[in-house]
Amino acid sequence: MIGNTLQGKRFLVTGGARRIGRAICLRLAAAGAQVVVHYRNSRNEAEELRRELEAFCSDHEKVQCELTVRKEREQLIPWLIRNGSPLDGLINNASMYSRARLADCEPDAVQNDYAVNFHAPFQLMRDFKHHCGRGTIINMLDQRVHLVDPGAGSYGLAKKSLRDATEATAGEWAPNIRVNAVAPGFVLPPPGVDPAKMDGLLEEIPMQMQTSPEEVAEAVYFLTNAETITGEILFVDGGMHLGGPAAQEKQ
Repeated sequence: MIGNTLQGKRFLVTGGARRIGRAICLRLAAAGAQVVVHYRNSRNEAEELRRELEAFCSDHEKVQCELTVRKEREQLIPWLIRNGSPLDGLINNASMYSRARLADCEPDAVQNDYAVNFHAPFQLMRDFKHHCGRGTIINMLDQRVHLVDPGAGSYGLAKKSLRDATEATAGEWAPNIRVNAVAPGFVLPPPGVDPAKMDGLLEEIPMQMQTSPEEVAEAVYFLTNAETITGEILFVDGGMHLGGPAAQEKQ
């Protein structure tokens, strides 16, 4: 039973138009929330999703923003507040995945990984704190934050930085703002990667199952309602973070 447990609440979901972000938007809307679907380039997908969300109510929005451009990012949350009801939640889902061994990480690549996967979500967290004052923040991490995976390069380091920020702000901003994270494992192959390439990983995952976007979205929904949980990282990965290097994608 879904129910309208988020009725009257408004959530910003970054990178919400596609993949896991899309599933999160649908789950929150099904629970009664008003969803702001953020996108960078996926305008058509965002508009299609916004129309689909109207099956739940007609108050959903889409918004375009390049989160790594400081001026655009700093205007996003204040603009949404001026042009609608207050924000009750921020889901930092937008990210960019890349693999390169640390010895091969070029400075520009490191800067880009951190800009997308740490600096942008962290600054949005601060903006939410300053402009909203109370509510819930959920950061999308990666099961690699529990492991040493040299092949994840600066992407892995950036996600670990976001993990640390999740835990630090949870303590600092309580009780008005709860900050949690969801760490998926093998959900969808990276764009452009043949799904068959990932099949071999399933044998190394304890549950030997691929996680669905809907299950990740369910974890996000759970954390939006868990009023005494903060500073938690919920791994939704079939136990992949327990499997060590054998369960990681091969370079």
